Amino acid sequence: MKVCTNIFDKKIFGLMIWLPYLIVPHLVSAQTDQSFIEEATSATVLIKTHLKHGFIDDDDATDRWRGTGFLIDKAEGLIITNAHVAGFGVSTLRLQFEDQNQFTEGKKVFLDGKHDVAVIQVDPSAIPSATKELTFDCDYSLQRGNRVFSLGHPEGQDFTLSFGVLSGSKDFHVDGNFYTTDLVTEPGSSGGPVLLADTGAVIGITTAGFDDSDIGFITRASDICPIIDLIKAGKNPARSIFGFQTMIVDKKLSPRIGAIFDNNLPLELGDEILSWNGNLWSPEAHGDLPDAMRGYQQDSVQLAMIRRGEETVVNIPVQVGKSAHLKDWVYFSGLTITEDNKADARYFMGNTTQPLLNIESIDTDFNDTEDVEFYSGVDIFSVGDVTGMDLKTLYQFLSNWPVDSKIEIVARVFDWTPESYSHLMTHRLSIKDLDCSWCGSNDKIK
Repeated sequence: MKVCTNIFDKKIFGLMIWLPYLIVPHLVSAQTDQSFIEEATSATVLIKTHLKHGFIDDDDATDRWRGTGFLIDKAEGLIITNAHVAGFGVSTLRLQFEDQNQFTEGKKVFLDGKHDVAVIQVDPSAIPSATKELTFDCDYSLQRGNRVFSLGHPEGQDFTLSFGVLSGSKDFHVDGNFYTTDLVTEPGSSGGPVLLADTGAVIGITTAGFDDSDIGFITRASDICPIIDLIKAGKNPARSIFGFQTMIVDKKLSPRIGAIFDNNLPLELGDEILSWNGNLWSPEAHGDLPDAMRGYQQDSVQLAMIRRGEETVVNIPVQVGKSAHLKDWVYFSGLTITEDNKADARYFMGNTTQPLLNIESIDTDFNDTEDVEFYSGVDIFSVGDVTGMDLKTLYQFLSNWPVDSKIEIVARVFDWTPESYSHLMTHRLSIKDLDCSWCGSNDKIK
């Protein structure tokens, strides 16, 4: 889950409650609940993740953790979990169903940072024959007090059941909209299924919790189902990228244009979007525009909007998105570097048209990075006095650099004064352990 505040512990979140489940007065209901529990337990997996080169969303350069996932397609071996469980950066995944003695290697299929969702694939032959895939209630609408249960691995207590109720919802606008629950969140059970006790249908995934509260957050089925449907249809479920942002109004997403990063766009601040390609759109009903257009594969879209009281229609370029883990990267001396393709990246670097290199993470186990003042997320201005390199040019440039000579890196960091928000900062680093995503060594942990 991508969160811009520190109210969350973005490690692996858990789900567990220690109170005994109250016996239902009707025997039939209790028996039905038990069958749902057994099916959910059978479909749940333990996930062990080893992060080798972290990206910004991972918070760390290297780490190991445990999390939860569950089976959604037995024939294809598809497992769903949280993106922060699978890891955004370069990682290996090992999965295990209950009562299995061996772990099975998992492969990332798709990661969505907006709703913290990941789809992983395992060899279908590794799935126990009696295991059934779980089914989402994609049309579920929140009813406070609905009784729910989940499976997970809180604090190392593998395949633990917990019960609770849905208590409400919380809208973090650009960071997603979540159900809230009294299920206690603890490290180890992020990615676990949350099921209605009365029907056994999945209505969400355990995702996060407040650091200083018992409130838990659940990624909603309505935000997960479009991703699954597109993957099963063989389509790209990624969110599109635009050269503008819509505005946050009174703590909620709005259809009003709030920032324009491409001066060539036929947009004005305050334009209010009504529809895309004839499809009516409102953030409240459909989520933000990239959510509403999830899977869109064309290079432009027609937007109808209100401008100064009159309706107008414009055509806007669209950049097709991709899974959050599909980034090329270069690694050396503890720095993991990618190309920054965020919609506003070039805007904040002076509307440059050149490629932008971004520091995703810093491994401080290296002497040259132990006290480096760069941090994750800064954009690189130059390497060895050369500007405008793309990632593959950077790798070749570093490959040819003299072994015994340090290289100077200049980056723009937010280090504000009363007069400015950012400064250029430089550090000199040795080149050690040079590696890249296309070098053939990134599939296994060294």
